[in-house]
Amino acid sequence: MAFRRGTRLGVDVGTVRIGLARTDPEAIMTFPLETLHRVDDGSEFERLISLVEEYDVMEIIVGLPRHLAGGEGISAKGARRYARRIKKSLPHIRVAFVDERLTSHQAHQRLRAAGRCERSHREIVDQVAAQIILEHALEIERMSGNPPGDVLESPEQKGKGTP
Repeated sequence: MAFRRGTRLGVDVGTVRIGLARTDPEAIMTFPLETLHRVDDGSEFERLISLVEEYDVMEIIVGLPRHLAGGEGISAKGARRYARRIKKSLPHIRVAFVDERLTSHQAHQRLRAAGRCERSHREIVDQVAAQIILEHALEIERMSGNPPGDVLESPEQKGKGTP
């Protein structure tokens, strides 16, 4: 399979903030995009949907926070729940999970290397983590020739054997 062109959105789901990053339409470069602050009524989700439409996103890659040993905990359940909400609202868009172990640590390292003071990391660290998630997904696709990650099926697809 040839490398697919099209804008991808990376999502780093947290309990307080959601970091977003995107690729260019050729899926060559990645860019930190925005940090959404979660609110009780879920209204930040509307902003995510508008960004998907604005950038004509063809795929959403959600980071799945696994433990170092590979298991899943509460954070992974939260990411899966948020991804299901995305898929329900955007059933025509491919939503997939990629392992995001240590991306926050890598994001902090990247920001330090760029000369950002530690106090200013909170504003952008989730975006950079989402960017790292996207970079990982693009690397997987370039190396394997297949779309990255574990695909989240829409409710209509379950049981039909479609990826």
